[in-house]
Amino acid sequence: MHEEKITAGTILLVDDEPDLLENCARILEEENYKCVTTTKSVEVMGLIKEHSPGVVVTDYKMPVKNGVEVLKDVSSRYPHIPVVMISAYTTIPGVVEAVKTGAFDYLTKPFSSDQLIITVGRALDQFRLRMENIALKTELQNDFFNHYFVGKHPRFLKIVDLIKKVAPTDSNILIFGETGTGKELVAKAIHIHSKRAQEPFIVADCATLTKETLESARVAGDEPGEPTHKSVFEAAEGGTLYLEKIEDLDLSMQARLLRILQDKTLPRSGEWEWVPVDVRVIASTTSDLHAAMSEKKFRETLYYCLNVVNIDIPPLRERREDIGILCDHFLRRKSESDGSPVKIVHHDPLARLMEYKWPGNVRELQSVIETAASLAEDNTLGVESLPRSLLQSNSASRLSFKEAKKKWIEGNEKQYLENLLLSNGGNISKASEEAGIARMSLYRMIRRNNLSKLAVHERSTIKNNPADK
Repeated sequence: MHEEKITAGTILLVDDEPDLLENCARILEEENYKCVTTTKSVEVMGLIKEHSPGVVVTDYKMPVKNGVEVLKDVSSRYPHIPVVMISAYTTIPGVVEAVKTGAFDYLTKPFSSDQLIITVGRALDQFRLRMENIALKTELQNDFFNHYFVGKHPRFLKIVDLIKKVAPTDSNILIFGETGTGKELVAKAIHIHSKRAQEPFIVADCATLTKETLESARVAGDEPGEPTHKSVFEAAEGGTLYLEKIEDLDLSMQARLLRILQDKTLPRSGEWEWVPVDVRVIASTTSDLHAAMSEKKFRETLYYCLNVVNIDIPPLRERREDIGILCDHFLRRKSESDGSPVKIVHHDPLARLMEYKWPGNVRELQSVIETAASLAEDNTLGVESLPRSLLQSNSASRLSFKEAKKKWIEGNEKQYLENLLLSNGGNISKASEEAGIARMSLYRMIRRNNLSKLAVHERSTIKNNPADK
């Protein structure tokens, strides 16, 4: 039985001298590397796509495209692949140009077998390290969503999709949501999934910002014995600045912020000097900024500068279907941190939780569940574990378990039908077949949930169907 040889890695060799290519390939293949060779620099990008090498070794001086041009192409499309430059021209400017462009190393012809083997081995080690970092970053990104973004409500899932779409961009973002809805988590998720993920994520409460902390740094030595202080923009250089409660900035501070966002520069303290700044800004608010603009309390220009992308987080009372899921999530997290058995919420307290208005939103729910879990005498959370204030708030409109269950089923039924109709383009016949529900029964369910407008292809049939009367 033929057994495929395991290679140490794939190396792409590029040189317009066939003899040199043959010798380099022979040396590396003896070290168990797989080599792909070409004498044409214009073929490099296609060969990378086809063979996925871990290292590119290219000559410096070649026709059509020289080594530096090849290096620029590889670095722009495949920044994780190290490029080793080889050349018979040992000029200092040539080496400097290659290193500045991002070459991993520079070999001067003629070079020994050991020099080639050692350099390629080091480059391949760097490639593997970069790939491991990419894998770990991807795992961190996925874990962040799994750990902090819990829910199945359509509006919530749309926010998760929006975060993934806008994170790779540099657009400014304005997040609206009530207290406790998770605005800072959304901002952090955007940062973690962006190209700035390795740079600082700075949170600034706009109520505490001053002119100095917003826009300018103290110049070292201005005041003997005093340390140099950075503004929030300087602290976030290269990363993301999250401005919490943007509505708390007064009009003069709004003007200063607008100037920074428009010019992308900062004034240096005590000097007539403006320095460039590279920061992505995400702002959040709990207020109606349109009303603030009409009352001349918020600058319209600043609003549109910040509101390039708008994310509106729904309050918990508008996605009650997620309360049970969130309870289970918070209980699992508490179990992991305490090393205790995972507790569950009994039906009756769950009905009370779903009935409550949640003015503090998800943050309040988390606090209630963690407190209840701490007070519970066994592994089941009962009504007695819930705060008295919550129970008193619910007393006037308390639901029985049967009523709460019916309400929960109705909410999920509407969500299911909405997704079913959208996925089938509003076609009742296709939706009926996919769901395994009789057409007449599906008609009644659509009408009962006020979803007739989604059945675009058979709207008249639904409207005039005598079975629905």
